[in-house]
Amino acid sequence: MARERKIGDPYEEGVAAGPVINNSQMERILGYIQSGKDQGATLEVGGERLDRKGYFIQPTIFSGVTDEMKISQEEIFGPVMSVLKFSTVEEAIKRANDSIYGLAGGV
Repeated sequence: MARERKIGDPYEEGVAAGPVINNSQMERILGYIQSGKDQGATLEVGGERLDRKGYFIQPTIFSGVTDEMKISQEEIFGPVMSVLKFSTVEEAIKRANDSIYGLAGGV
C-alpha cells in the first residue's frame, strides 16, 4: 500500500501525501531513515527522496524496530513508520508510555 500512495500536490484529487515543509526538514527525516538503517532496522519500503522538484520523500516503513532505536524513541514528523511487535496490550501500553514525547505515547 505504501508503494501505491500517490505523492504530489496535496490539492490534487487522489493525492495521499504532499511534500515536507522545507529542505531542512527533509534532510532531518532522511537522517532518521539513515539512523534506522544504521541501527539495524529492516527497511521494507521507501527510504529515499523522490526525484522531482520539491521536498518529497517516499513513504517509508521499517520492521524489526526495537525500543532503543532512535526511530522508535523520537518523533520524526515525516512519512516514516516503525513497526514494533508486542505480545500483550499491557506491553504495548507500557512501551507507548515509555517515551518523553506525547504524540508517540498517544498513538
